[in-house]
Amino acid sequence: MSIRTILFDADGVLQRATSLRRSLWVQLLGGVDGSVDAFLEDVFSAEHTCYNGKQDFEPMLGALMGRWSCTGDLTAALRAWTAIEVDHRILEIIATLRRSGCRCYLASNQEPYRASYMSRTLAYRTVFDGEFYSCTVGYAKPDPAYFRAILNAIGVAADEVLFIDDLPPNVEAARSVGLRASLFEPGQPERWHDHMRQLLASHGWPQAEPPR
Repeated sequence: MSIRTILFDADGVLQRATSLRRSLWVQLLGGVDGSVDAFLEDVFSAEHTCYNGKQDFEPMLGALMGRWSCTGDLTAALRAWTAIEVDHRILEIIATLRRSGCRCYLASNQEPYRASYMSRTLAYRTVFDGEFYSCTVGYAKPDPAYFRAILNAIGVAADEVLFIDDLPPNVEAARSVGLRASLFEPGQPERWHDHMRQLLASHGWPQAEPPR
């Protein structure tokens, strides 16, 4: 088996927003649902500037709340920001892979606050052999430098590494530096774990095949 290491993206692969997150944003905006999408565009724009770890997201979010005349406080906003639902069935697959001798790493674009939450509160630091958040790597996907930094850190040849992500530009960037990479596109959330098993089995990990 040539693939010794697998890098997993987080959002859209291991986790997704909870069903309640939009209602938390609505509460923050004083009950005005129609403003949520425009507000979140500003939030995501601020998040992206923090991906390389050189800026703090929290004061940016606080400033946005002021401009949008939010009724809630920063604590409430951060609660909405970290309203994450983890797909525990995929985490079980990762645990099986690790027991089978595969090294598994998290490879995710995150600003520092959310990265810390994911590592500590969601306990990804115990799920993976290591975590590569863009804010600690210093580069963000789809910059090829992000993947080169990971390869240098883990000391594994690019063609022995599989990268799984739900965004085509990130998959293409990984391939550009020699990684094997697959697009994760399972459709409905209830299909995520089956799709992951099938994807991994196609790359030579039969341990991840669905039970027959």
